Amino acid sequence: MSLMKLLPAAAAVALLAGCAEVPPGAGENPADPWEKMNRQVNAFNYIVDSYTARPVAKAYIKVVPQGARESVSNVFTNMGEPANAMNNALQGKGERSLTSVFRFLINTSFGLGGMFDVAGKVGNQPVANEDFGQTLRVWGVPQGPFVMLPFLGPSTVTDAAGTAVGWYTEPLAYAEDDYVKWGGAAVGLLNLRAEMMPVTDALRDAVDPYVMAREGYLASRLNAQYDGNPPVVLLKDEFEGEDDDKPLEKKETK
Repeated sequence: MSLMKLLPAAAAVALLAGCAEVPPGAGENPADPWEKMNRQVNAFNYIVDSYTARPVAKAYIKVVPQGARESVSNVFTNMGEPANAMNNALQGKGERSLTSVFRFLINTSFGLGGMFDVAGKVGNQPVANEDFGQTLRVWGVPQGPFVMLPFLGPSTVTDAAGTAVGWYTEPLAYAEDDYVKWGGAAVGLLNLRAEMMPVTDALRDAVDPYVMAREGYLASRLNAQYDGNPPVVLLKDEFEGEDDDKPLEKKETK
């Protein structure tokens, strides 16, 4: 398709994104001060995904057998083990870091480059997922405002910085052949989009997909930060301080 044919399509996408409905009070949530802008980006992502990534991912699911897709997922999970090992170590989680090293060595050698999760199924060693965004939070860096990134979706300022750093911990980043590097990255993103299909389809049916995506993302990141055991946040008692047991005063009668 020529550039002249692409320009009207891009303009239409931008126009539709600009028409995204912004509810009253948008931006009042302390965690999402950029909600007005984020909703516009979310609308843009929705349109782009609807005409590109989603149909391609649906075709991928239809054509590629589930077993083959699982092998692709295993390969990319295995390529993420060096990052898991590094971030676990930086967070002071020595045992989890060693688990990630063990998984990488076993699955790369005995799992045919990671196609089969031998360490998980035979060695009973689950994935110890950690990323640089989580490492920054453990080091005391604030989460920062929620931000909807073009094409990439939900994130926070800290997680976005962690994602940028995380690319350099991926083995694909050091591939000398550009076709291997970017082709592999494209396959990984396609496979991830296919895996996310049930979640994204649920978002499409939500009353407010943007809020559901935001709250789901923030909750999942909090859960990941505390390795599945986030602190319990107690809701403030609106009637705190009132003495419910205080007897009623009797009125004096003449």
